[in-house]
Amino acid sequence: MSQHLFSCSDNIIKMIIIVLFFFLLWCIRMIVMKKKEKKEYYYFQSATNLGDMYIPSTDDKVKQQIMDALRVRDQGENIIGLCGSVKRVKHFAKTAIRRAERDQLFQEIITTNVTKKSDITKIQTQIGEAIGLNFDDKGVVVKSTWWKFGNNKRITTAERAALLCAKMKELQTVLVVLNDVHGRLDLGEIGIPFGEDHNGCKILVTSTSVEVLSKKMKVHKLIEISET
Repeated sequence: MSQHLFSCSDNIIKMIIIVLFFFLLWCIRMIVMKKKEKKEYYYFQSATNLGDMYIPSTDDKVKQQIMDALRVRDQGENIIGLCGSVKRVKHFAKTAIRRAERDQLFQEIITTNVTKKSDITKIQTQIGEAIGLNFDDKGVVVKSTWWKFGNNKRITTAERAALLCAKMKELQTVLVVLNDVHGRLDLGEIGIPFGEDHNGCKILVTSTSVEVLSKKMKVHKLIEISET
């Protein structure tokens, strides 16, 4: 009798385990279906029924604008300005750099942070290091194998600019990204050639101010980034 009871008890336990197993499978299936429905919902928010044609978001359009501007080899569009909040502009600039690297649009991509109080010497040093021009810690001695002023000779900002300009002209294509610009920067004083001097040089300037980009930097193409 007791053996029969134990047998019944074992069967009940097995049945419970089987029921729980199938219940668990059903729960997993429901979770997967809900995630799929949610994904499809967001898809249909950004796509139409016309051949499942994807409708780009505003951000996608802005990113495409930037890339189109970077690809153009026109003296009239060498300086491109990105304007918006610091966070948004930083995101779009980084995306543009990644895509330019992926598509191999430039031999060199140089990024420098300008900040509110621009330091020409610091900017020149950052650009120089990126293209193989090395200045010592004080930023006064050129240690270049291709151009020497002599042992420990101090050089001026103008001489630095001449070195940078000549070195950059050796590159067929180069992108210079000037981040966080707050006022006018003299590109010639820094040593960045563009236009007739170097049509393969593109300059991407980011700022939170439309006035800085349009009036002080006189960018050739201004792209404003709205908040989402």
